[in-house]
Amino acid sequence: MLDAVPSRTATATAFIRAAHVHIDDAPPVFDDHVAYDLLPGYQRRFIKRLAALSPPWVRRYRQTRNAFTTMRAQIVVRARYAEDALAKAREAGVDRFVVLAAGLDTFALRQALRPTDPPIEVVEIDHPATQRWKRKLLAERGIAEPSELTFLPVDFEEEALAHVWIDSTTPDFGSWLGTTYYLTREAITATLTTLAERTQPGSQLVLDYWREPPPTDLSAPLLWGTRVAVALQQEPMRSFFEPQDIEALAEAAGWRVRENCAATEQNRRYLAARNDQLSVPSFAHLLHLEH
Repeated sequence: MLDAVPSRTATATAFIRAAHVHIDDAPPVFDDHVAYDLLPGYQRRFIKRLAALSPPWVRRYRQTRNAFTTMRAQIVVRARYAEDALAKAREAGVDRFVVLAAGLDTFALRQALRPTDPPIEVVEIDHPATQRWKRKLLAERGIAEPSELTFLPVDFEEEALAHVWIDSTTPDFGSWLGTTYYLTREAITATLTTLAERTQPGSQLVLDYWREPPPTDLSAPLLWGTRVAVALQQEPMRSFFEPQDIEALAEAAGWRVRENCAATEQNRRYLAARNDQLSVPSFAHLLHLEH
């Protein structure tokens, strides 16, 4: 990503999370009703037009946009998985949520709209250009920055996470989604090692990673198309892992694997009872770690 340009994939992710709420079957897998307010006007108009279609036309649209449907499933399921794990971690005493490569994450904003729930401290870590853009966007939309939210700017490829990390005396819960495939293995290893060194025992981390499917896999063309699209946006993909390889890397960095969740399990857990054709692609995996 160029220093002066915020992440385009952050906008795409917010768009997909907002679209899911408006065009997929109820209840949503992940109810990010705030993401819509952060989108540019043309994306909001697009979602409004889709939401206004009659149910038969919405179903037809889904059938003719299979790649969009699949990526929508992957993005909302990974977000749901992370926040489900966060909720359980809070019951065990975790009182800080660290969102790495946060983009247009809206947890802190959604939390501020639930005054009856006890708030948790939220730390968003991302590229400086992306954070400047997000804060400018919040100001332009009249959305106040929650008092529980702290922004920490860092370029994972150029700067050590340890240089900006704020230590805590209690376990943290970290979310690191939509990022590992854009980083080198060296950067991923350095980040996992720093998190293990700087967090308290009992801290947890959820990340997603992608593996390269064989050419005969039905999801292989989708991954190829995604790689081309993000490369053209100057955000090329760099790292893919087999499940045993990412586990070995995480364990060497100081983490214990709680769950390595393949797409089949994600679909069973979150999408099996739905009728909107959402299905996580086979190359998308989720990893839940504990320090």
